[in-house]
Amino acid sequence: TNPLEREEDGASSFEVVRATARTSPTEEKDEDDEEKVLCICVPGNPGVAEYYSNFVRALSEALVLEHRRRQTEQNVGVLSNKKRRATTTRVVVECVGFLGHHAEAKIASRTPRWYTLDEQKAHVLRYVKSRVMEEEKTKTRCFLVGHSIGSHVALHVVNEMRSEEMEKMVGLMPFLHVNEKSKMQKFLAWLVSLRVVVRAVAKLLGFMQRCKALKKAIENRATKGMKSELGISVTKRWAREMSLVNMALMGDTEFKFLRDWKGNVVDAMKAHAKKICFVYAGEDHWGPLHQRDKLMDEIEGLEIVTDESYEHAFVLDDESSNKLALQCARMLLG
Repeated sequence: TNPLEREEDGASSFEVVRATARTSPTEEKDEDDEEKVLCICVPGNPGVAEYYSNFVRALSEALVLEHRRRQTEQNVGVLSNKKRRATTTRVVVECVGFLGHHAEAKIASRTPRWYTLDEQKAHVLRYVKSRVMEEEKTKTRCFLVGHSIGSHVALHVVNEMRSEEMEKMVGLMPFLHVNEKSKMQKFLAWLVSLRVVVRAVAKLLGFMQRCKALKKAIENRATKGMKSELGISVTKRWAREMSLVNMALMGDTEFKFLRDWKGNVVDAMKAHAKKICFVYAGEDHWGPLHQRDKLMDEIEGLEIVTDESYEHAFVLDDESSNKLALQCARMLLG
């Protein structure tokens, strides 16, 4: 996996984690003739791309393995006197982060810059469109993976792009509309609407960052399932005042916007049902099973997998990231 990259596009700055994998046939092959796959991941809130580094790497490898397996199945039983040419497949998986979380972000005034859900959707759409346009001449197969609120953002991207530009999308533990049965969501919705409180908590976080003992406790707790030092290093850069207020405001606009079940979920999915599928992880506040059941009733033929072994914050556990990457590869190429 490549380290975090920053790509400038006019006034925008894209935080991107990227991994590349490629099959290696025994015979030489023209690079222009290789099959290409691009998969862009959209994170959940807070939208820090680096937390998905292991998942991005695992998904690139899983897509190569799944592509090779399907090619082998297609070739079984085919008799030919001619030697079949080996096929090279190049897979690029990227995760594009949300606005407002990178450590170098400048605060132009005393009040940190806050970004709404609509602004984050426009940001991701702009990046996806630019990447698909770059790959247009190479006939690259393009896919999307969204996690939590990233599933809603990815659904928005699919809905805004031409049908032929995006082949398939997988939503992982999707946060698609407000869970009215969740007391925790109701409490969080009330809490993040109080901007004075959010700023006070953000200030407290800034204080805790200066206290080494408290800082270490936060980092270890947040990343206990990650075997490498990646989780701690990312948390050190992310757990800042500006990031917390961005996470809170995006959460505030999520709770307000995602109350419109019909307009924001069902209509868009009915238009693209054949290219959308979801993975649910048992009961959680953000992608509860009663919403899954409602989706299945509303939209005929929607592909949904439920696996209670997954946690909503799967990216904080390396083993879960690896397992879910295999599941995603099967669904994307299926």
